[in-house]
Amino acid sequence: MSTTGYSEDSQGESEGSQEPLMIEAMTSEPERTQASSSAVEGLTITEAAAAYGISVSTLRRRLKAGEIVGAAKVTGPKGQEYRVPPEALEALGYTALESRAGVTVKAAKATLEAEQLLIEVKELRARDELRAVKLAMVEQERDLLSASLDDLRSALSSMQLAIGAAPKKRWWSR
Repeated sequence: MSTTGYSEDSQGESEGSQEPLMIEAMTSEPERTQASSSAVEGLTITEAAAAYGISVSTLRRRLKAGEIVGAAKVTGPKGQEYRVPPEALEALGYTALESRAGVTVKAAKATLEAEQLLIEVKELRARDELRAVKLAMVEQERDLLSASLDDLRSALSSMQLAIGAAPKKRWWSR
């Protein structure tokens, strides 16, 4: 909780009220993404302020102005909170302080990279499952066509026998 009266988690919004969201959508502020905490990782506002030596109010002001690219509102343990990717702060010219907070930044970067890789693995698995289903369908269709071809061949030979036609001799066997 900062001394400005804003909490990192709720930003003054009540849980059941939808009006602040509608008002926010009608303003000219840049669109912010909302995701669950498992989908987007990064630093909380307090962690980012400590890691980069920035005041919490500066971070909030830059978030409100939309200057921090990739920042997202996520559902945290106490409600809605912002997650700030370390790369976005570095793109703005901030450098991480070498201290315990620097370790936090490195851990956040590693977590973010691991989560991105996990998402990629899930996408690859989904593609693999889709291809397996398609392969099964093609194999089933092949088996049906093969059975149909065998039925047609047997029907043709039985028709030839029924009309008494002798099989035509090939030119090389005459």
